[in-house]
Amino acid sequence: MDPNVGTERQRPAPRFRLSLRARAAWQVPRTRTLFTRPSASPQRVLLQRFYFVAGLCALAFLVLYFDRDELRDAENRTLGMIDVAYFTMVTVATVGYGDVVPVTARARMIVSFFIVPIRIVIWFVFLGTAYQLVIQRVIEEFRMGRLQKQLRDHVVVCGYGLTGSVAVRELLESGVDPGSIVVIDQQEAALEAATALGVTGLLGDPSRESVLQQAQVRAAKAVIIAVSDDPTAILLTLSVRSIAPSTKVVVRIQEHVFQRQLRQAGADVIVSSTKIGGLLLADGVQSRYLVPFINDLLSTRGRVSLVERPAAQHEVGCATNAVASAIVIGLVRDGNVLSFYRDAHCTINQGDTLIVIQSMRTTGTARE
Repeated sequence: MDPNVGTERQRPAPRFRLSLRARAAWQVPRTRTLFTRPSASPQRVLLQRFYFVAGLCALAFLVLYFDRDELRDAENRTLGMIDVAYFTMVTVATVGYGDVVPVTARARMIVSFFIVPIRIVIWFVFLGTAYQLVIQRVIEEFRMGRLQKQLRDHVVVCGYGLTGSVAVRELLESGVDPGSIVVIDQQEAALEAATALGVTGLLGDPSRESVLQQAQVRAAKAVIIAVSDDPTAILLTLSVRSIAPSTKVVVRIQEHVFQRQLRQAGADVIVSSTKIGGLLLADGVQSRYLVPFINDLLSTRGRVSLVERPAAQHEVGCATNAVASAIVIGLVRDGNVLSFYRDAHCTINQGDTLIVIQSMRTTGTARE
């Protein structure tokens, strides 16, 4: 297989580490957080609800007008159009001055079982509008401010499609705290699915700098860009890099021809999903067990796992071919990668980074 499928620029060791929990079986947490914004502008929401309330009032007026013979005022006379409109408004508004009253059983039934439900619906509309446009926004701003103070060493995932959802689940399976993952997407349905896993959802366009600022990308451990459009991925990489020069940026693209532009934009790790898929398909033609083994190797819950980790203290001084319970296939020293297939075995030094294949059944080899 082509070793250059995932291209990674050599950068200094990251300042932060993700907090990994114990490798117990991952379960969906009960808590969830979702930051939403109205899909329409406040002016449009108010206008739509005004028309709805006006329509209900007009319906109530028509019913009462056709039944106006059953209504009487203080002078015991039949009401005209203006009187019916007045009675409709004061009744719907729950004012009820008592100067106009239904005098027959039918009129009272209409008021009880038709006008009163309309009144309740209108009040629910008023309360919902106040909550959506005022109360909810105040609550979300408070929660957002509190969350931004807590966000450090987190992972920002831009795009929660097929690739983004797999990446989030793999992070959770590897033991990353759901509270340290922020998902940005423009679709509320996608965020509902993401926040069901316990992560934080932020509704908005991830290519906008204001949204990235809200997600605190400057203080993030890494940003995963998993949008469906390659040019958008390049634009998003530039936006992230302009805000957070030292944050690690991992980008997924479909066409590997964009790798050069992404490197220039500042991507640290580039994954070409189309190329990887094509290589695995080609390998599947000639082999039967290779592709399942690779899938198992890359998955956190596989029987074996491909791990990049610092050399443990007890491994310092050992040869790369003598590490217990692991197969060292690569060693990174001073930014240089030594591979088992082209470099001789060497002694492991303090501060080296090892790329190993290890069995997940082995105890005492948890990821750093």
